[in-house]
Amino acid sequence: MHRPLKDIDIEGSGCIDFISDLHLQPSEMASFDAWSRYMHTTPASSLFILGDFFEVWAGDDFLESEYADFENRCIRVLNDASKRMAIFFMAGNRDFLLKDKALDAANMKALEDPCILRAQGAQFVLSHGDAMCLSDVDYLKFRHMVRDEGWQTQFLAKPLQERLAIARAMRVKSEEEKAKYRKAFETAKSTNVENSNSENTLMGLHDVDTEFANSTLESLHCNTLIHGHTHRPGEYPLLGENRRIVLSDWDALSQPARLEVLRLKDGHLFRHNLAAH
Repeated sequence: MHRPLKDIDIEGSGCIDFISDLHLQPSEMASFDAWSRYMHTTPASSLFILGDFFEVWAGDDFLESEYADFENRCIRVLNDASKRMAIFFMAGNRDFLLKDKALDAANMKALEDPCILRAQGAQFVLSHGDAMCLSDVDYLKFRHMVRDEGWQTQFLAKPLQERLAIARAMRVKSEEEKAKYRKAFETAKSTNVENSNSENTLMGLHDVDTEFANSTLESLHCNTLIHGHTHRPGEYPLLGENRRIVLSDWDALSQPARLEVLRLKDGHLFRHNLAAH
């Protein structure tokens, strides 16, 4: 059984990449193709996947089913890339059932949420981000339920077809909400909404709690939080020198395309837009 890593120390000066919220699925092959090209060409020596890599994951036994051609193809890309770089995986709210069998097949190392990365003279707190959205009370109740080992055992005991049907229904609802929030976020940015409270009201979308993010950083003696989940890419100041850096989701067919990697090189973080290359 994989014990998720709480602390990671990476020596050397090679590139380290961070991605999240790719939501890979067979109905969106353009995003898969962009990701696959990236995996074959990135100079990174380490890759951190911070949740929601897959749009749906109904259990590792799905890989053995007749429906899993796409998922197995993704696993093969990961495994091939793992021969050139270390790959770390943190579960998100879509792929929290991705467990030991899939991790082994992809040759990925599991991460705790949150965890600490020390590299290139700096240290960072890594998280998917969903557990820090304290205002999203209904979701946090759901998260507590589905992360329970007893619930997962019962769910995974259901026939695969039933699990897939449940996952599809949840995905449809989530996609409707995601489309609405994405449009609202783009509207907020285009109208230069600066006040975070006004922006949240406009979007109706829950964000990472500032006080909780600050307390997490302070307790772990770091000043930079890197997370995904909220689909609000950017850098957000916290108390003092603390900051949180939000990863972009991926969508190759959006206008403009969202295909962004956060890269650490020579001790500096910057955003690498794959769509511009």
